[in-house]
Amino acid sequence: MPYLMINLDDVGDCQRGLRQLSGRLRRAGVDPLPEGPGGGGGGCRPGNGGHRQRGQQDDEKEKDGPAGLPLKQKLNRISKRGVWRFISGIASLDQTPRSLAEFDQALSLPPNKMRSTKAIFAKLENRFDIRFLKLAEDAGDDDSGNPRYIMPPRIRKVVREIVG
Repeated sequence: MPYLMINLDDVGDCQRGLRQLSGRLRRAGVDPLPEGPGGGGGGCRPGNGGHRQRGQQDDEKEKDGPAGLPLKQKLNRISKRGVWRFISGIASLDQTPRSLAEFDQALSLPPNKMRSTKAIFAKLENRFDIRFLKLAEDAGDDDSGNPRYIMPPRIRKVVREIVG
């Protein structure tokens, strides 16, 4: 389970936290500030900060920090971290959908290593607004009932380019 830690004394940190939570709600298909009593709604919502340019929608806003970088730059930054060996290992495998336990076997890792690594991925995924593993809905589950994942082709291609 991912956690969000915010320094409540830092206004910028609070704003980044709100943006991250709002984005997470939008990806889940929920309007973060629904219209109605106490819901805010409309064009005068908290968090807009008056920085929206004329005619620009919320989802067209430039992303701040690492999330706004091009994919190759994001992955170059991530390549300097310890989890890169797992990301590059997954990219080097064929595109067969695998459960986390099957990734453990394919990469010759100890049992449940990918489970803990996927939890570490979550922090980077949220910070860089990127998904390393996506649920392969049509692949079904493994023998133990665990879902199977695939690395999106676009990410796989760039990771392979970086690895060489």
